[in-house]
Amino acid sequence: MLRAIIVDDELLSLKWLKNVLSESGEIEICQTFLSPHEACEYVKENLVHVAFLDISMPEVNGISLSGMLHKLDASIDVVFVTAYDDYAVRAFEISALDYLMKPVTAERLALTLDKLRKKHRIGAAESAKAAAAAIEPLTNREKEILNALAAGMSNGEIAIRFGITEATVKSHVFRLYGKLGVKRRGQAIAKARELNFFE
Repeated sequence: MLRAIIVDDELLSLKWLKNVLSESGEIEICQTFLSPHEACEYVKENLVHVAFLDISMPEVNGISLSGMLHKLDASIDVVFVTAYDDYAVRAFEISALDYLMKPVTAERLALTLDKLRKKHRIGAAESAKAAAAAIEPLTNREKEILNALAAGMSNGEIAIRFGITEATVKSHVFRLYGKLGVKRRGQAIAKARELNFFE
């Protein structure tokens, strides 16, 4: 689930957006802020995937705040929320993911959530590919044994299936653990799933 913050100097707008986002079931609202500076302090210590920022705030406007947040974590997606549409071009000039007009409707928000879903799904797949590329390639036998481990087979069962000794199976498993950077069978299976080795 994506972790989000909302920053808006109007309490009613803040509560409304929080409710609409919460009902989507796809966003975990980590925190809401009336103060941009408090939001920055929170981001210094906590993981945030997306920030919903009101553009028109008296202390620090949303566009300035997005710059402050990106200095702390460049990967945060920014969605601007405002009652004024004259900021739209400026918002996209600074690479905002989306721009929502108040009052935000569930239907319009669904389009934003779809953008977030697609972006983060692609990002996760790219991360998995990069991590897999960094691992020493598995031999065909190691791949076969990995699949057997995932199927819940014991070392003895694997030895019988492939016509090798249990000592040889243990040797393959040991090398497999080394390549995956794990120490246990469950960890090896979890890591292989994370890296899409079973696709």
